[in-house]
Amino acid sequence: MLAHLRTLRLSAWLGWQLETNWASPWLFALYMLVKPVCGSLMLVCMFFAAKAASGGRVPAEFLPYLYVSNACYGLVGTVMFGLSYAVVRDREHYRMLKYVYISPAHFQTYFLGRGAARGLEGTIGGVLNVGVGLFLFAELRNTVAVDVGWLLVFLAIGGAMLWACGMLLAAACLNLSRSGMFLSEGIAGVVYLLSGVVFPLTVFDRDGLRWVLWVSQSLPTTYWLEGMRRALMGPLPERFAGPLAGWSTGGLALMLLATTAGLVVLAQLFWRWSERRAWRTGRLEENAGV
Repeated sequence: MLAHLRTLRLSAWLGWQLETNWASPWLFALYMLVKPVCGSLMLVCMFFAAKAASGGRVPAEFLPYLYVSNACYGLVGTVMFGLSYAVVRDREHYRMLKYVYISPAHFQTYFLGRGAARGLEGTIGGVLNVGVGLFLFAELRNTVAVDVGWLLVFLAIGGAMLWACGMLLAAACLNLSRSGMFLSEGIAGVVYLLSGVVFPLTVFDRDGLRWVLWVSQSLPTTYWLEGMRRALMGPLPERFAGPLAGWSTGGLALMLLATTAGLVVLAQLFWRWSERRAWRTGRLEENAGV
């Protein structure tokens, strides 16, 4: 246990150093603020453009839904992309992956620490993002009502869920070339669409698209984002919550917990298989030479 904790601490420290060593602390702090806020402000501009084009028919409640969803989703992209990119970076850029593997450090715990560093970055960015939104937009100030208890529950379960998703992608990257880094970006984009970040799930509840709704309801990120919205804003109107409107917050947490448990088991099995295969085929030291 002590060995795992030491590996976790040092790998998290290493991950944070790798993320922050390209700039001074103040410049990196500015980057952490500007990057997520600019992405959210682009969606805000789209909201006001749609509201003007439709003659004001876009409900004002849609802005908090859009803004908070996008701020929370930043964690998904950060952790999923961060874990898979850690494999590519250590193998291709620094060419140290094989040495980490044969070192006394626990290989999987090492990547857990790297993911924790990216998760911290995403959390800070999300908090700053929501803070800027509260300062700029009255719609958010009139809507946001934080339930600290449920927020901690969904953050804890969601953290395990994001780690499992990231380990699945990292395991795949162990046996892929450096182009495998784009795998997580592509999957994050698909999940962004299907989890109800920008569009409520009700847009899929029509003929020809109900199979997309079924896929959306099978994703743990859908339940996590709905839980995070409720923890930050309270229950949403039915036109925004869609099929999840009748779910209690506790029911969402239980469904997220069940799907996360399944993901963790799947991630462990896939990681062990990928790790053994990568070692046998020499993928741990194979790089593009650039």
